[in-house]
Amino acid sequence: MSTSVAAIFAKRLKAARTLRGLSQRALGGLVSDDKANGSVRINRYEQQVNRADMDTAAALAEALNVPLAYLFAEDDDQADMLLAFAKLTKTERSKLLNQAKRLAAGKRGTANKA
Repeated sequence: MSTSVAAIFAKRLKAARTLRGLSQRALGGLVSDDKANGSVRINRYEQQVNRADMDTAAALAEALNVPLAYLFAEDDDQADMLLAFAKLTKTERSKLLNQAKRLAAGKRGTANKA
């Protein structure tokens, strides 16, 4: 992995916050009792000055209504897939997962023949 986990987290946090139309202050207020200090915390996470612990990352994901895994997705397409997947019903998720597994199995079979 060429990009640090902190950089990935910072990028995804800012993207999710922007997607939800929240300011750093507003997001800070959702995860902290003190909006002013919360705003500083969010800014420091986004600037990679501080790192969020896992409980804080989970609270941020919940406040932003994104899967926790989204905040750590290394690739943009992976992040987009996680957001889309989260919007599906359980039945739709199962169908998509089965299709993805079939595609992946086909790729492995092709790689083994090469």
